[in-house]
Amino acid sequence: MKIFKLVFFIFTAIFLAGCASGDDIVVIKDSPSRDANEAAVYEDDYKIYLITMDLADDFWKSIDSGCRQAVKEIGGIAYEWTGPDVNEDAPQMECIDKAVADGADAILLAASSPRGVNESLIKAADAGVKIIYVDNAAEFDCVAFLATDNELAGMIAGETLLQGLAEAGITSGTIGIMVNKANVTSTALRVKGFRKAFEGRGFALDDTFFMEDEPQRIKDFVEEHPEYVAFFGSNERTALALGEQMRDSGSTQIVMGFDTSDAVLTLMHDGYLYATLQQRPQVMGHDGIEIAVKTLKGEYTDRNVRIDTGVTVLRKDSI
Repeated sequence: MKIFKLVFFIFTAIFLAGCASGDDIVVIKDSPSRDANEAAVYEDDYKIYLITMDLADDFWKSIDSGCRQAVKEIGGIAYEWTGPDVNEDAPQMECIDKAVADGADAILLAASSPRGVNESLIKAADAGVKIIYVDNAAEFDCVAFLATDNELAGMIAGETLLQGLAEAGITSGTIGIMVNKANVTSTALRVKGFRKAFEGRGFALDDTFFMEDEPQRIKDFVEEHPEYVAFFGSNERTALALGEQMRDSGSTQIVMGFDTSDAVLTLMHDGYLYATLQQRPQVMGHDGIEIAVKTLKGEYTDRNVRIDTGVTVLRKDSI
């Protein structure tokens, strides 16, 4: 037995000495001990996040679709879409912080409010993360902001509703204006433009009503105000709540919507919405990814560029 142990020890020592010569060492591919040549393979890959206000609206899904198309075209991008369950600053900050900790090179962000997530954006910028806004911006420096010109879109919505009122022979009365949250810049600008369109037109525009993520609030408001001649839903959810109330109550009040989820388009097709505005969220996502990659490569050096992605008026006869 002693002789066997001695032979085994000598054989093991010889084997290890041979391995230590260098050429026969095997490094597992996923090991952190990659050599310089192997690391270069990963040098040009980028990690890009899309972070939206929440994950519920079809609008955000359309931005994600545009992002994925660009990722497929460009290649070499690790991409992820995330966002909070509810449209609030604190959970969106958590999403931003997590993306930075995960090594994000760039973030496409639909900011939940103008200043509420700035603390996390400062940390992201300090970490070298490139920030591109889509749909809604924070008051913090960015590479670019891709969005609808919302004030102009609001004016277009107002002019379109005025056409609908004229067609119905209505020349005066009160109009309700619906917004989801008070701290969202995009819808605030739409309301501003909408009100401009009605200046001097003989109609009374009520104070802005906030849904606060509760569609029933809008439905109750409409039911309590049968004397209103029309309503403006300034985003997908408010337009949907208004259209559903018209359908369920049998009311004939005129509704101007915004955005084009399948549900909104169905309500318009069935006559419960007079018209809606179609944004171009796919363009926001697609072009946002392209700009992010060009920035990371040093090919795009502009700062705080505003890019209007446009809108189209849709009516029943155009879908």
